[in-house]
Amino acid sequence: MQGMAIGGALAGAYGAGGGLIVGFVAGLFTADSRHAQLTSQIQTEEAKDKLLQAQIEQELERQRQLEAQLLNPFANQTGQEQSGPPQRIRETDGATLTNIAMADRSNVGAPQSKKEPFANSASRPFKNVEVRDINADGIPDLWIYYDPNRPGEIVRQEEASRGDGRVDTWTYFKSGQMIRRDVDSKGLGRPDLVYYYDQEKLVREERDENGQGRMTYRANYENGRLAKVEKDTAGTGKADQWIYYDTRQQSEIVLKEERDLDGDGTVDLWGYYENGRLVRRDVSAVGMELLSKQELPPAFPPAHEQGLAPAAAPIGWSRR
Repeated sequence: MQGMAIGGALAGAYGAGGGLIVGFVAGLFTADSRHAQLTSQIQTEEAKDKLLQAQIEQELERQRQLEAQLLNPFANQTGQEQSGPPQRIRETDGATLTNIAMADRSNVGAPQSKKEPFANSASRPFKNVEVRDINADGIPDLWIYYDPNRPGEIVRQEEASRGDGRVDTWTYFKSGQMIRRDVDSKGLGRPDLVYYYDQEKLVREERDENGQGRMTYRANYENGRLAKVEKDTAGTGKADQWIYYDTRQQSEIVLKEERDLDGDGTVDLWGYYENGRLVRRDVSAVGMELLSKQELPPAFPPAHEQGLAPAAAPIGWSRR
C-alpha cells in the first residue's frame, strides 16, 4: 500500500500500479525473512531443551549411584574397617537407664565415646554421616552423624532396631555425652518413650502410654533413683496424679501419693506411706463431695500394682 501511494504521487495511475507490485514483492521478502528468523529461534530453544534434559538425566544418574553407595556402604571394603562388634543402642529393662553399649566398655549407662576413628571414606557417601549394616542383611540399620566442625564427635545417632530399615530410635549427644534418647516402641513412626540424661545419668523419663501423641507419664530421677512420677490418668493433657518415692532407698519405696479428682489442678486426695505401707489418707472438702456423689471410696491403685505390701490394718481417714 505504501508503494502504491508513492507511485501514484509520482507517476499517476500507472505509477500506483507499479508501486503496488513492488510493495507486494518487498512484503513477500520481508515475510520470508521473519519466518526464517522465527524458525531459527525455535530451533535454538529446542536445542536448549535437549541440553537441559541431558543435564537432568546426568543428575538423576548421579543420585542413583549415590543412593546405591548409601544402601550398600560396605561393598569391596573387606578388611578395611576396624575389627570388633559395631556399636549400637540397647535398652535396659523397666525404667532404668537406656544406653549405648561400646565395644570396649560394658558398664551400664555409658554413651558412645566422644571420639571415634573415621571409617574408610568409601563407606561415607556424606562427609559427616556414617552408615552401618549391623546384622549384615544388606539393609542399613545404623546412622551416625558427626559434628562437621569437630571430626569424630558424634552429635546424633539413628537406629532401625527391628531390622526393617525404618528408624525407631534417635539418640542425641552434646560434647560427646548422651543427653536424650527417643524411642518409637509402638511402630507408629513417632517417639512414645523419651529419656533425658545429665552426666550419663537418667534424670527424666516420659511416656505416651496411649499412643495419642502426648505424654501421659513423666518420671524424675535423682542420682539415678526414681524420685517422683506424674501421670495424666484422665487424658486431659495435664497431670492429675503424683507419686513421691524415697530416694534414700535402693528399691522404689513410695512415700506419698496425691490426686486431683476434679481436674482443676488442685490436690483433693492424699495418701501417706511408711515402709511402703499405706498408713493414712486425707481428703479435701471438694474431694469428699465428689466421692460422695460417686458413692465410691477414694481410689488409690491396689498395693500390688505399685509393688507395695498391703496395709496391715484398716486405714484411717482425715478431712482437710
